[in-house]
Amino acid sequence: MTWSAPKRILTIIIALVGIAYPVIVYFGLGMISPRIILTAAIIFVIVRAVMFVTARKYGAGLIAGSVAVILSAAGFASDILALRFYPVIISATLALVFALSLFSGMPIIERFARLQTPELDTFGVSYTRKLTKVWIAFFIANGLVSLWTALYATLEIWTLYNGLVSYILIAVLFVGEWPVRRIIKARHQHHINDRQA
Repeated sequence: MTWSAPKRILTIIIALVGIAYPVIVYFGLGMISPRIILTAAIIFVIVRAVMFVTARKYGAGLIAGSVAVILSAAGFASDILALRFYPVIISATLALVFALSLFSGMPIIERFARLQTPELDTFGVSYTRKLTKVWIAFFIANGLVSLWTALYATLEIWTLYNGLVSYILIAVLFVGEWPVRRIIKARHQHHINDRQA
């Protein structure tokens, strides 16, 4: 599918808004009402859902639509709480998606790995399955911390964790996995060589 330049720009803008969400909420609450910010957030998620469906990514569209429904329902209880719950919902959704992929025949990490190495060996399949579980554990832990910040922390701490610290942790896990993979793969190859000797 060929994407036009406006569609690519819109996709980039939506991704940046999603990443900057906690910071936008923090500064937005000082200028406009929580109800307006929440409504904008819901519209934002609905736009993402529509874009996914348009791109025939129906699973992602369903997930984004579900997030919009959850935010809307939470808004009836408290605008502020609903705004703070967005990172929790995202972490829970990612944990669920990664977990379900373990039972779909090909875990998400394996799909990513096969984009670079289509003929993935047995070690690669096993490793990507374990790595998928690591990411599930991370998203659960991240979601629990986000939940704590949403319920008990100040707006400043909530913004700091969800708008900076969580991204740093994701980067550390993403980058730190590479040397770990190299070490484990080298040990695996060494073990094979010993058995063949």
